Amino acid sequence: MEALCLGEIVVNASLEDVWRILTDYDNLSTHVPNLVASKRIRKGPGENGDGTHKCRLYQRGSQKIIGFEFGADVTMDMQEKIVVPGKEIGKIDLSPNNMFPEERRIDFKCVDSQMFSEFDGQWRVVSMPDNPFTGEVETTVSYIVDVRPKGPVPVGALEWRIREDVPTNLRAVKKASAEVGAAGVMEMKPGGPSKLGKALSNLTRLKGKETKEESSMNPVDFADFILDYENETLGAYIDE
Repeated sequence: MEALCLGEIVVNASLEDVWRILTDYDNLSTHVPNLVASKRIRKGPGENGDGTHKCRLYQRGSQKIIGFEFGADVTMDMQEKIVVPGKEIGKIDLSPNNMFPEERRIDFKCVDSQMFSEFDGQWRVVSMPDNPFTGEVETTVSYIVDVRPKGPVPVGALEWRIREDVPTNLRAVKKASAEVGAAGVMEMKPGGPSKLGKALSNLTRLKGKETKEESSMNPVDFADFILDYENETLGAYIDE
């Protein structure tokens, strides 16, 4: 059986802040709560976050299914891409700040896992116009994954768990982008700009805190993510 799950969330942070969180491969377990390990085991050309970087990434998640705790290991090939739509149209420079929003992607493909025969998908980050009501910068983050379990795995329950994890992961990325951001990621790197990084990181955290407090005062609480899925077994495990 195969499951396709996708989600999307609007983040009150710049595209660069979101991008630096997603490409902080060796520290993703500090940003995403259900990851217990994330480590590059092979590094390709370039540096992580430069938009051309390739790497082989090992991750281990920790989830509960029907009351039982289990860990799922997956090793993936990651490929970063910076998308500039319309760049080749008539050889006219249509920059992201003009007609098209800036877009970056991370494609991932499973190369080894005891739990999955397929765990392939994409992270997509798109710059949005500033919020017309609050004036805050906004970025849309999308996640899509095509999952095919293997071995003696309770397929429907596993698909349900993944569907539950997608909003959790998106909200974790949103929180880390606002509270840590690019400055915080740079600060964690060896030899990073410690003083400047701390100052910028603290400023970002303060802004994120203020935004969170303001949103908590809003009497209308709308869902902050969009989630969809397609599979043949999940419906039996979820009471919509």
